[in-house]
Amino acid sequence: MGLGFNEESEKPWYKYKRNPLVEHSFQIFGFVEKKQDYEPVGEYTVLDPREDPDLTEKKMMNIISLLNGKKDLMELGNLTKTRLLYNMVPKTSESDKTKIIFRTYDLEGVSMENAVLELKKGVLNDESSRQTDSG
Repeated sequence: MGLGFNEESEKPWYKYKRNPLVEHSFQIFGFVEKKQDYEPVGEYTVLDPREDPDLTEKKMMNIISLLNGKKDLMELGNLTKTRLLYNMVPKTSESDKTKIIFRTYDLEGVSMENAVLELKKGVLNDESSRQTDSG
């Protein structure tokens, strides 16, 4: 199934880039319609320094695809030979960021913390999370 005429030129709601200040970390940006520009809305930080940077980038691509409403994700289980588990950290106040901790599990022993995803309030909620202002 090909892209529609306008789909190629449309800006994605979310994109990412490597964090220049923190090793093994990516910044996530959301498009703000009012400003016609992107603003930081989150960060993904790998806790396992042994993880292959190419694998990390593929995970980031999948996260951004999900945030942009895409369902066709890259299958990564064959590359890692592990299962990826996650849990959302409970918020202590309404204004807290969404924090998700990813863990890898190789089907032996206990799972190991692998990465932390932090997103600005509202990014995961629904279609209304599209950045319409800087707030």
